[in-house]
Amino acid sequence: MNLTSYLAELVALFNAQKTDLPGEAIHKNCVFRLNGRAYHETLGRPVDDPLIRLIGCGPAAYRLLLTALRYALTNPRVSLRRDGAAERQHRGESSMSARAVLYGELRGTAAPLRAECEVALRGDAQGHIHEIAVTMGDADVELITAARAR
Repeated sequence: MNLTSYLAELVALFNAQKTDLPGEAIHKNCVFRLNGRAYHETLGRPVDDPLIRLIGCGPAAYRLLLTALRYALTNPRVSLRRDGAAERQHRGESSMSARAVLYGELRGTAAPLRAECEVALRGDAQGHIHEIAVTMGDADVELITAARAR
């Protein structure tokens, strides 16, 4: 599978409220970034700590982040915009980015959220995703963070 297919499948699983992953799509050391900052860097311990690597990277981190987002938003869903989602190959690595919109209702309110974002994936020659980076407006991040605290 290629990154574009993996992203489409991840979005379909997310929208179906599943925590499944497509095959071995996400590498055990996959890094997750929000606005440039890696998730495992926010956990308050050294990034080379084995426990931080275990829960802050790879499939476990994906599921933890997914659970946190589902806690903050009622019935979250994502739609991908297909324009400009071309995959690029360079020296055995692949990368792609796509525009997306995250929808849902913020926990503790009836306020709807519609957050536009950029999703970028980086993978290796074996077809594993090594990085998923999301860039989203600071105001939307603050709304989601506040909803998680309710």
